[in-house]
Parts: sequence; structure tokens; C-alpha cells
Amino acid sequence: MRPEKLNLGGPVFLEQPDGSLAQGVPLGFREQTPPSTPRLHSNEPNAALLNVDIVRVLARHETLFLSLLFLQLIVESVFETIHIKYREDALFELSLIYPSLSKPVICTLYWMAFVGETAYCFAYFGLGVLAAFKSKPALYQRFSTVALIGTLGQLPLAYLNRFNLLIFFLRFISYAYARFQWNLLHGIGLLREELAP
Repeated sequence: MRPEKLNLGGPVFLEQPDGSLAQGVPLGFREQTPPSTPRLHSNEPNAALLNVDIVRVLARHETLFLSLLFLQLIVESVFETIHIKYREDALFELSLIYPSLSKPVICTLYWMAFVGETAYCFAYFGLGVLAAFKSKPALYQRFSTVALIGTLGQLPLAYLNRFNLLIFFLRFISYAYARFQWNLLHGIGLLREELAP
């Protein structure tokens, strides 16, 4: 066995009988400062690759969100067309369900529900497309609020035989996806702030 040379200028590590390590340092010893974090250097190619990946992920999710809105537009248009085409049958059924209401009152309620749904759809789809094209977290948050209101607003329409389970679930899925997009954009904003010099 060769005797090992002791380094008296730095720390010494000793193994205890139980297997743990102990560090011994000479008087006045100072640890070297660790190197700076590589995250602070945003000029590196990793930051550019990160930005490309972020843009790709956002573009894919925005495309899926717009596809969901397009599918929902088709479904809602078809169902509103069906409601208008068979309005006489719907009004007759409502008069049987609510015999105490006069036919003009039922007709007024039915058309008010139609106008309300149409106005809601314009606001809903307009805000959804605006949120997808602008990619702002605040717009996705507003859209998710409007989608939740529309989802819950489907429930009272059951009293007018206008409740549609498919529209209910599509609005709920849109609400959930808008919340996901909002969280994603919020997280990316925090990441960009951290990478900024």
C-alpha cells in the first residue's frame, strides 16, 4: 500500500464506521462559488429551440380548439334549423305540457329562447375565434366564463323542450379546453419571463 498524500488546503472527507461521510475543513476555508445557471443566458440556441417548440404546441392546440368550435357551429346550426322547421310541433307540445299558459305566451317564450340562443352563439363563437387568433390568456379566460354560462344556460331550456345534450357537452368541452389553453398560455408567459434577461 502506498501512503496517500494529504491535501491540507481543501476539505477532507472521512468515512465513519457506520458508513456515513463526514467533512473536515481547515480554519478559514471557503467554498468556491458555484457557476451561474445556464438559464440566464437566453442567447443560447436552447432558448430558440424552446420558442420553436412552444409555438408548435400552441399552433396545434389552437387548431384543435378552432376545430372544436367549427364542429360546434355546425351542430348548433343544424339543431336551430330543426327547431325552426318543426316549431309548430314544438309549440303544440308545449301547449300540452303547460295548459295554463296561452298560445301567444308560449310562442313568445319559444321565440325569446331562439333569439337568446342566437345572440349567445354570436358572442360565444366570436369570442372563441378571437381568443384563438389573438392567443391572449385573458381572452381564453373570458371565453371559458361565457362557455360555462352557456353550458349551465342549457339546463333551463329543458322547460321549453330545447335542451340538447350534445350541445351541452360540446359547450362543456369547449369550457374545459379554454381553461387548458388559458393555463398553457399563462405557464408559457411565466417561462418567458424567467428566460428574459
